[in-house]
Amino acid sequence: MLPNRIITLLINLIFMFSAGKFVSSCIYKAVGDKVVISFDDAILQKDNELKWTHDKQKVYLRKGSQIKLNQLNVSEDGSLILENIQKDQSGEYKGIIYDTDGKLITETVQQLCVLEPVPEPTVLFECVEKGVNLNCSAVNNAEVVVSWMKNGIKTSATRLFLHVTSSELKSGDNFSCTVSNQISKKSAEVVKPGCVVTDLHTTTANEDKTREMNNQSENKNIKGNCS
Repeated sequence: MLPNRIITLLINLIFMFSAGKFVSSCIYKAVGDKVVISFDDAILQKDNELKWTHDKQKVYLRKGSQIKLNQLNVSEDGSLILENIQKDQSGEYKGIIYDTDGKLITETVQQLCVLEPVPEPTVLFECVEKGVNLNCSAVNNAEVVVSWMKNGIKTSATRLFLHVTSSELKSGDNFSCTVSNQISKKSAEVVKPGCVVTDLHTTTANEDKTREMNNQSENKNIKGNCS
């Protein structure tokens, strides 16, 4: 025999689908877009009651032919129409249709997420003693995803800041970053840092050779003065 909590859950699910309730994932739209939220196959009758809410606040109410509240645009078939949407219009939209007896016919629930397109990024770099520091100049927030390319190959880096060590840096290496969100994607122009890669052993050997040559020159000068 099934536990009581499982039976209760099954009853709730049956009620949801029998009532025509449908909840979908977030619709991502850009600022300025147009959005239409409909009841799918449901047909709105003239004597039905129609209600729309935004984040549980009533924005439209019609009972039969009488419109009681009209803060947003609604079409003849009951669809909610949002034009030139802005970020503050993100949220949950719920539409409900009742018959003349107040019995639920159907409802729809839709989450709307309005985003700004990502900005055009630029790669800035700084040559440092142990390599090069690169920065992808873009707005850093939870909505933006960052990726880096090195010599045309995608790296595992996902932050705006990237450090490349001297051992990983070769002459002619180029870099670019890409920023994206659910509605847009832009890439920066490729840059070649041109940082001097210093080999510690080569530098030390050159310094020793220079020191030796200076010592030999000083010795010659001393001998010449003595003679």
